[in-house]
Amino acid sequence: MIELVVVITLMAIIAGVSAPALASLDHPRNASSREVVVTLLRRSRAMAIQRAIVVTVTIDPATARYWVDPPDTSAVLAPPAHASLSAQSTRVHFRFAPDGKAITDEPLFVREGGSAISIVLEPWTGEVRRAPR
Repeated sequence: MIELVVVITLMAIIAGVSAPALASLDHPRNASSREVVVTLLRRSRAMAIQRAIVVTVTIDPATARYWVDPPDTSAVLAPPAHASLSAQSTRVHFRFAPDGKAITDEPLFVREGGSAISIVLEPWTGEVRRAPR
């Protein structure tokens, strides 16, 4: 009986350690660039609401690099070769208020294959919108 309890405890510890690591894995390799950006913005909005803080996502279309502040993390979106990002300014800043509303409304343009869309935030709700360019 003691061995069974020890094994179950070890399995619970392993599951507890590995679950957050699996949840934080980057996007699947077959996800489109637009879905990667939309997922990033939705997660940042959720973080702003959960932590009751202003969260800013900055995307540099030229390098496809993004920063999320807080928690002050950065990474590269890694769009496929046939995709590109562009914007009206050098960097696009998406800000989410603690209630989830968008503080800014700058578009980010994602061109993938033959189609292009703009990604913007709905100012009153903070929801991510995708519209054909």
